[in-house]
Amino acid sequence: MAPTNTRLIELNPRHVALWWNILAIATGNAVAAEPPTEPLTRAYYDLEVASYCGLTTERVQAGFVRESERLIKQNDIDQSGIEAARMQAWKEAYSEWDNRGLGGFRKWCSTDGQAAADRFETIAQ
Repeated sequence: MAPTNTRLIELNPRHVALWWNILAIATGNAVAAEPPTEPLTRAYYDLEVASYCGLTTERVQAGFVRESERLIKQNDIDQSGIEAARMQAWKEAYSEWDNRGLGGFRKWCSTDGQAAADRFETIAQ
C-alpha cells in the first residue's frame, strides 16, 4: 500500500524564474537583442554575424568592403571612429552569439546571418 502522507512541493517564485531563464538560455530561446543602428557599426556587426555562421564568401566580403568604404567616405569617419565601430560591432555580435545558448545560434544564423550575407552579396553585384 502506498503511503498516504503526500506533501506538495513549495516553490519559491525566484527559483522558478531562475530555472525558467536557465531553460530558455539552454534551449536557445533567449530574448534577442536589437542589432546596432549606427550604419558603419551595423555593417561590421553583419559581417561578424555572417562570419560566426560560416557564411562569408568572397562576394560577401566584397560587398562588405564596398559598403564600409562608402559609409566611411560618406560620413567622413576617421580611423578612431572606424576602430570604435569595429569594436562595438564585435562586442555586440559576440554577446548575441553567446546569448543564444546551446544550439540557439542555428536559428540566428538562418535568419540574421543569412540576411547579412544576402545584403552584402547584393551590394557586391
